[in-house]
Amino acid sequence: MAIPNNNRIFYACQAVGFQAPHDRVTVPGATDSACDILHGVQSVGVTTNFNLEQAFELGQIQIYENIEGLPEVEVTLEKVLDGYPLMYTSLTCGAGSAKIAANNSLVNRSAERSNIFLGIYDASADVVGAGSGIQAQVFISGAYINSVSYTLPVDGNCTESVTLVANDKTWSNTAVDAAYGTASPLVNATAKLTFDSNSDNKGDDLPKNNQTGYFNGGIQRRENIKMGSCIIPASVIRAADADHPSAGTISTSSGNNYNVLTQQNTAHIQSITISSDFGREDINELGKKTPYFRAANFPIEVSCEIEVISTEGDWVQAYEAGDSANIGTANEGNNTPEETIKIVLDDGTTFDLGSKNRLSSVSYGGGDAGGGNATMTFSYTTFNDLAVTPPNTGTR
Repeated sequence: MAIPNNNRIFYACQAVGFQAPHDRVTVPGATDSACDILHGVQSVGVTTNFNLEQAFELGQIQIYENIEGLPEVEVTLEKVLDGYPLMYTSLTCGAGSAKIAANNSLVNRSAERSNIFLGIYDASADVVGAGSGIQAQVFISGAYINSVSYTLPVDGNCTESVTLVANDKTWSNTAVDAAYGTASPLVNATAKLTFDSNSDNKGDDLPKNNQTGYFNGGIQRRENIKMGSCIIPASVIRAADADHPSAGTISTSSGNNYNVLTQQNTAHIQSITISSDFGREDINELGKKTPYFRAANFPIEVSCEIEVISTEGDWVQAYEAGDSANIGTANEGNNTPEETIKIVLDDGTTFDLGSKNRLSSVSYGGGDAGGGNATMTFSYTTFNDLAVTPPNTGTR
C-alpha cells in the first residue's frame, strides 16, 4: 500500500458501507460477503469509550487497579431521503440473502445487527472507488440500532439520523489486515468496502428518485410530503379550523389535512419530527466479557412533534375533570383522545405510528413585536409502534 498522503479528510474522500445481517457470509445459501454502500450520507461520527472502574485498598492512597470494562462504540449517521433504502430499514433487514425484513414492526427490527464500514480514500481523487486508493478503513462489527430520527422540515432536505452501538471496532489498511482482521470472532476479515453498480468510480451517482423509473422529486423536501395520503392528528387540524368541534368530525382516514376541492391544506405544517430511542441494555453471562445480547428496553417510546403556523390558537382544552366533550366516550375524564399518525412521501417512504398516539404537550408562542409568526408545537407519544416502509417497495 502507498504511504498515506492526505493532509485532511473531507466529504469527498469518505464512504460508508454496511453488511446486514452482520453474519451474512455465514447464513446458509448466502454468498455475498461484500458490503453495500449507503447513499446520500451527510455525516458520520464514531465515538469509542473504554469504561473504567476503579478499585482501591486499605493502606495506600494510590489506585489499586484501574479496571477496563467493555468498550462502547457509538456510530452516528445522517442521510438525506433520496429514494435509496433508508438506513434504519437497511441495517435491520434481518437474516437471509434477500436482505428484506420479514416485517416492519419495531420489535422485529430491534433485534437485528449489522456491520458498518467507513472507508477513507485518497483526498486528491475526484471519486472514491477502485481507482482512487483506500488509505484506511474502520470496521464496526455487530452493531445494533440504538435510536432513529426523521426530520421533515419546511426549509431544507428531509433527513434520517441513526445511532448504532457496538463493542468491536477495527482500524486497518492493507498492511495490517492480516494482523488485526481477526482480532474478534465477530470481525469478517475478508470484507472490504466495495461499491455497488450505481457508484463504482463513476462520478455520476444520483438520488434514486432522479434515475430512470424513479422520478419522485429527487431528494425529498417540503413539496414531497404527500398530504393527500397522510393522516394528521385531529388536534392539529382542529387548531387550524375551529369549526371542527371534536375529533369525531375529523376523518382519520387518508388525506384528512388536504381539501381536494380547494387543493389546500387545512393546517399549515412547518415541520414534522419522528424519533425513537431503543435504550439498549447489556445482558451478560459468566465466562464472557462481552454481552451475549443487547436487548432493546421495551416498552419503547415513539415521539412525534408537529410544528404548525397558528391561525386561531391551539384549541386544546385542559380541564381538571377532563373535557366535557368526551363524556359518554372512551375518553371520558380525559382531555385528549388517542389519535392516528401516518406520514407519506412522494417516493413511497411511509411512517406509520399507529392509532394510539396521545398528545403529551402543546406549546404556543411567537408572533412577537419583531414581526414573527405565531406557531404551535404539538408533541405526541406512543409506544412500540413505528412501522417504517422504505421507498420503492420491495427493497429492505
